[in-house]
Amino acid sequence: MTLDYTTALVIGGSRGTGRQIAKRLAEHGVRTVVVARNQKDLDDLKREVPAIDVVAADATTDGTAERLLAEVKPDLLVLAGGHMPKMAALSELTWDEFSRTWNVDTRIAFAFVKAALQAPMPKGSTIVSFASGAALGGSPLSGGYAGAKRMQHFVSNYGAWEADQRDLGLAFYTIYPKQFIAGTQIAENGAGAYGAARSISAEEFMKTWDTPLTPGRIGDEVIGLLATRGDPGAYGITGSAMEKMA
Repeated sequence: MTLDYTTALVIGGSRGTGRQIAKRLAEHGVRTVVVARNQKDLDDLKREVPAIDVVAADATTDGTAERLLAEVKPDLLVLAGGHMPKMAALSELTWDEFSRTWNVDTRIAFAFVKAALQAPMPKGSTIVSFASGAALGGSPLSGGYAGAKRMQHFVSNYGAWEADQRDLGLAFYTIYPKQFIAGTQIAENGAGAYGAARSISAEEFMKTWDTPLTPGRIGDEVIGLLATRGDPGAYGITGSAMEKMA
């Protein structure tokens, strides 16, 4: 399997799924730059994979998207970063807690897609954004998370529409993990909250799915999609399959 990308910029690539994708890109010889806020996580990644370049930055800050695209000049942009939502019932959340995902996840998608269109990124470039299965069926214990992740998909769609109108030659993909991603903090928090609501443990809740969905599995599927330049659009992934969504 070969990848015909030159440079990848991975936002939120120091942990979980973003980290696995960054590692696989580097393994395939793609110059890979990872952006995250936590310097320790970045340092750990750099020690593990010296070929990866790391940048400590807050991707939600005004001007950061434009600066990074200008400095890195990627032909592959992966938006995997996001906020860890507070797990609680609606009546227990403040507005700031409820809306935080909009101001992080959705804002990152908006800023980087807008910058990719304005620069614009080179023809043949690809933008991959991660939504969530919560965006399809709702998530009553994570506030505005489901709506914010759904809006990420709309942002990608709007970007794809504008890119087509302007003949920019950009491909947009939205990835929907349809189950909690085993081994990640967000899955641990979510399984704990929803397990407690059912009076079962987090471990028992994770057994809702026969086949675990791991960051490594997502990384493999996304790399395969990029290698084949599969049909742009939205893809749903579970522990057993990844399929194009209507």
